[in-house]
Amino acid sequence: MSAITVNCPYCQQSVTVNQGEDYAPQFHNCQGCGKRFIAERGVSSIKIMKEKDAPCMSNPECREIETCATCEE
Repeated sequence: MSAITVNCPYCQQSVTVNQGEDYAPQFHNCQGCGKRFIAERGVSSIKIMKEKDAPCMSNPECREIETCATCEE
């Protein structure tokens, strides 16, 4: 895991987030405004998004639904 400091997309406060070794997007909470945002690790940078503005594959909840929608149990 690596820690990186980003700005909250809602209030611009600095927030330190821990990103996993994979590239899966993750939710993080801002301590300043209390809102949840998405951080998605890329090859050379990290993309920060408001939850409502993120495409489905960048939203961890939507991504799980979409990728498991065709899963057979």
